[in-house]
Amino acid sequence: MFLTAGEWPAQKGLLVSQVYETARALQAQGHQVSWFASIPLPSYLKRRVLRDKDLKGIEASCRENGIAFAHAIAPVTLGSPYSMPLRRYWHQRLARRALAHLRAQPAASGGTILHARSYYAAEIGVMLRELALADGRRDTIASFDMRSFLGPESPMAHGALGTAVYGFIKAMEYDLVKSSDASFLPVNVGRRQYNEETGLMIHYAPIQGMERELGWAVDFDRRWAARRIGYSGSIGQWHDPDLLRAIFDLFPALTPQLAARRIDAFEGLDCTLYKPSELAGYYDGLLALVIPGLAQIDGYYRTLQMRCNLFSTKAAEALSRGVPLIVSSELQELADFVRTHACGLVVEVERGRPALPAGVDVDDPQLWRQLSEGAAQVGARFTRQAVIDIYTSAWAEAMARRTGLTQAQREHP
Repeated sequence: MFLTAGEWPAQKGLLVSQVYETARALQAQGHQVSWFASIPLPSYLKRRVLRDKDLKGIEASCRENGIAFAHAIAPVTLGSPYSMPLRRYWHQRLARRALAHLRAQPAASGGTILHARSYYAAEIGVMLRELALADGRRDTIASFDMRSFLGPESPMAHGALGTAVYGFIKAMEYDLVKSSDASFLPVNVGRRQYNEETGLMIHYAPIQGMERELGWAVDFDRRWAARRIGYSGSIGQWHDPDLLRAIFDLFPALTPQLAARRIDAFEGLDCTLYKPSELAGYYDGLLALVIPGLAQIDGYYRTLQMRCNLFSTKAAEALSRGVPLIVSSELQELADFVRTHACGLVVEVERGRPALPAGVDVDDPQLWRQLSEGAAQVGARFTRQAVIDIYTSAWAEAMARRTGLTQAQREHP
């Protein structure tokens, strides 16, 4: 059972790429999959006024693919400090609603995994696991997919109030990692830091990118002929549009092509909004993808996010399609990854201005061919099936600890 909380289940974005598509892949492999979503009341009311059809669309898509979907409305919202005082009361109620959804599903012979996609969802998951165990379901485990070392529950935009609540979030985070049967994080710097601080071990699970079709390979000649440089997603909070343009300017022979909504900051650039099913084709046409980060970083939250907590979905998607990355030196996790695996270029950013590494000839096709080969090779770990294999292996180990049975004993009692 996938658990999400405090966010709207839209038909695009992370809840599609990281939850719905994963659920659909697991269902296709013969697993029995369901999804319980706690929807924030403000989002629900806003979408009702706007006559938004996202919720009905998600329900229909799940129904078509045999995924049992259920939702409940609660005032708890990601990133709101006002959600903290009452969250446990609401999460206990939501856990009981989720238990009813779990009871309505056919009994699973291999046990039940409660896979939570946020801190709030993980708290519901731990509560639900205890209810399930009390209900006689001893083969039930709670899985905490942290997504980042600084969850969206942390209200960074609320000044002193957000700073105060951050302490509660970190204590909550520790309790969730300790209480969950398995926890996952896509950033290694954060994992090492957390282990040193607490002694708790978190599994490394990359962000899921795109799947590769049978026989897929990088068509470098096509990419070199088009010479397109890209950017995907929104801009502003974590990525500076001026820095993005300055990085584009370092590659005058390449043509920017953005998978993004047309906004003032992108004036004069080729912008197109792609459906999730069209993104693989977009990446396949790029010579490189830029991930700029911020030119100026102020305060603890943003510094932590930039230095050791950002391995974006767009990076995983690009690498899974063999597209090299061009990243800022301020993005430590990404910059270290790119240097280690020779799958892109790291631009040094000083006083808000980017500069290419010394001795790099960006007009050399052999350079881009080598970077594309590096991206394709390391990008295999970001394909959906590769990440699902990491999840299922960790879940099997956690289930064995919970029940005292090995995988072989469960399959051949």
